[in-house]
Amino acid sequence: MPRSIIEYFAENEKSKCGYCKKPASNYSHGLWAHSLSVSDYQDLIDRGWRRSGKYCYKPTLDIICCPMYTIRCRALEFKASKSQKKVLKRFNKYLTGEYELVSAERKASSSSEEMNIDESGGELFVKSTQEPLKIDIEADLKYIDSPDDSNCEDTVQPSNSNHISGSDKIKVNSNTEQGPDPSKPSCKKAKQMRIERKLEKLRAQGKDMNILMNTISKEKQIEDFIKDLPEETKNKLEIKLVRTTSSSAEWTATANETHAVYVKYQMAIHGDTVEKCTEPKFREFLVQSPLVEEYSEVGPPCGYGSFHQQYRLNGKIIAVGVLDILPKCVSSVYFFYDPQYTNLTMGTYGTLREIEFTRHLHLICPELKYYYMGFYIHSCKKMRYKGAFTPSDLLCPETYNWFPIKDCIPKLEQSPYSRLDPDLRRVDGNIPSESDINFIPVLCKSQLLSYKVYRKKAGKRNDDAQEILQYANLVGAKCAKSLILVR
Repeated sequence: MPRSIIEYFAENEKSKCGYCKKPASNYSHGLWAHSLSVSDYQDLIDRGWRRSGKYCYKPTLDIICCPMYTIRCRALEFKASKSQKKVLKRFNKYLTGEYELVSAERKASSSSEEMNIDESGGELFVKSTQEPLKIDIEADLKYIDSPDDSNCEDTVQPSNSNHISGSDKIKVNSNTEQGPDPSKPSCKKAKQMRIERKLEKLRAQGKDMNILMNTISKEKQIEDFIKDLPEETKNKLEIKLVRTTSSSAEWTATANETHAVYVKYQMAIHGDTVEKCTEPKFREFLVQSPLVEEYSEVGPPCGYGSFHQQYRLNGKIIAVGVLDILPKCVSSVYFFYDPQYTNLTMGTYGTLREIEFTRHLHLICPELKYYYMGFYIHSCKKMRYKGAFTPSDLLCPETYNWFPIKDCIPKLEQSPYSRLDPDLRRVDGNIPSESDINFIPVLCKSQLLSYKVYRKKAGKRNDDAQEILQYANLVGAKCAKSLILVR
C-alpha cells in the first residue's frame, strides 16, 4: 500500500493576496508532501486542502481577505448553459472550418466576461518559504508503537493500514411605438421552427411520430455537443492523457513543447516575465507531484495520480489541463493554452471537456463522479465563473459537509466568510481527541514511531503536543492516523 510521508509547517507568515493584491492579508497552513496516496489526498481536499506542486496548503478562511471555498461540480447531473453550449458549438465550427480565428487586434477587444473566464487558469502558484527535509521514501520501516520496542531495527514495512497507508443591433426611435404587431401571427423561435420542419418531413415518410417526438424532445447532453462533428474535419483535435513522471516517455517527448505553451500563456494572460516562467519553476508548479501512481482492478485503465491532458490541434499542443485523478473525483490543478486561441474561449472549453472526461471515467469507476474545480472565491469577481458550471457544491469550512452553491451565495453576499452549514448543531465529525495524537505515525531518523514513543525518546514538551494536535485537527482524525509525519 502506498505510503504518505509529509512535513507539517506550523508557522506560516501572512503573505500578499494573489487575488485582491492586499499586502499581508493571506494566511494558510501548509505541509510538504514527500509522497501522498491518492486516497489520503482525496481526504485532504475534502477538508479544504489543495496542492501546488508538492506543497499542500489550507487557507484560513475566517482570517484571510478573500476566503477560498472548495468547489465541486456534480458531473453526472451537469447541464450546460446556453453560453457554454455556444462555446462547444464555436469550437466545433472551428474544427470544420466554418469559424476562423480573429486577428490580434480583435482579440484585444474581447468581452471582459470572456476574458475573466480564461484569465483565471486555476489557482495561483503557492510556494512554501520553508525547505523540506531530504527523506528516503523508499526505505523499509517498522512501526514502533510501544516504548519497550523503541530499539527495534528498521526492517519491516508496517502492516497496520490505519497507520500507513451576432445578431445585428436594431435601433429603435424613441418616438416609434414598440412591441409586436397584433395583426400578425406570433413569432416562433428558430429551434421550434426546425423541429416542426423535421416532423413534417418525417410525417411524410410515414415514420412513427411518438418515437420521433420522444427523440426530439430528449435533452442533449454535453457528450452530444462535443461529438456533433462530421467524420472528416478541416482541423483535427486529439486530447491525450499523459502521465507526468520522469519515467514517462510520452511526457519526456513533449516536455519542451508543453513548457513553451505555458510560457506564452503566463506572459500574455498573467503578464509574467520570462524569469518567472523558467523550466525549473514550471516543473515545480505543474509537473512535480507527490501523488503515488496507483492502479486498481476497479479503477480507471490509466490509473490514479497526476496527469497532463494535452489538446493537440493538427498534431500541435495548443492547451494543457493539469489533472489529478482520485478515487472519487477528477481534480483540476491548472489549465493553460496558446493565447493565439483565446477567442475560442479555451478556459471554458477545457472545463467542459474535463467534466465530460469525469463522466467518462464514471462509466468505468462508479465511485468517481465529481469534478473538483479548486477554490471558489465569491469576493473576487474573476473567480465567480466556476459557479456557472451547475450543479455545484461548496464545502463548509466548519463541518466539512457539501451544500449547493445556490444556497450558499446569499450568505456569501452578506459576508465573505460564512459557515455554509445551516444546522448550527452539527459539528465536524472527523476531529481527533487529545489521546488520538499518541498514535500518529512519526518518522524520525529513519525510525517509524508512534507519537507517544517519539515524544518520550525526544523529550518533547507540551507545546509540541499542542502543535501536533493542531495538525491533527487540520487534516482530520482519519488522515492523522494515515499520514506519516516527519519530525
